[in-house]
Formats: sequence, structure tokens, C-alpha cells
Amino acid sequence: MQPQANLVRVKIPAHSSLAAFLAHYHALKTAPFRSPDDEKLFAEMSAAIATLAPEARAALDSTDDIGSARRHRERAQLQLRRELAVRGIISG
Repeated sequence: MQPQANLVRVKIPAHSSLAAFLAHYHALKTAPFRSPDDEKLFAEMSAAIATLAPEARAALDSTDDIGSARRHRERAQLQLRRELAVRGIISG
């Protein structure tokens, strides 16, 4: 068995809801400075979001409340919630 070269995986803390996860993600994303641990955490959180299609990722950032935009955002949130539940980041 070969040793793994400096592969340090950060455990993303469990979040109580998708809203809590997204708030934490946006706080890290906009932070003027991130510690090395925060940088690793942000990378892991970004990797979870990166599993979504580009259109879904864009919909997550949308603040438009027009019917179709809201539906796209809600669908993207559902997809992300499922991904985070599989990863154990939020509860079902």
C-alpha cells in the first residue's frame, strides 16, 4: 500500500439546513482573508456545489423572484440539498 502524499481532507461541519450551508459558503466566499483551514473547507464546499450543472450553480446565486427564475433556483436548491445529504453535510 502506497502512502498518500499530503492528502488532507477537511471534514465539512454538519449544517442544520441548506440555508445554513449556503450562508456559511457565501461568508467564506466573500471573506477578505481565509485561514488555511477555511481555505480547505471552502474548497470542499465548492466541490459539493460543483457537482451541479453550471445552470443550476448560476440559479443558486440568483436573487430574481420572477416565476421561472424562482423555480430554477428552487430546483437547484433541491439538487444541492440531495447532494449534501448524501455527503452527510446536512440532515435529510
